[in-house]
Amino acid sequence: MSKRATPTKASDLPTKIVRGPDGKFVRLKVVKSDSPTLGRDLLGAFKSNVRRVREVRRKGDAADAS
Repeated sequence: MSKRATPTKASDLPTKIVRGPDGKFVRLKVVKSDSPTLGRDLLGAFKSNVRRVREVRRKGDAADAS
């Protein structure tokens, strides 16, 4: 019987703060390519990014409706 591996949470991944091309600071999730859990780490970072983009879009839609 194989047991499914638990997905990596985005909060488990280290965060790096960098300045974007527009001068604003951006938080990035750092994924190490030699990690034995690379697939799970990438999925966790992807989910985090999707969640953040959806929040921004919801806030934008709420501001447009006002």
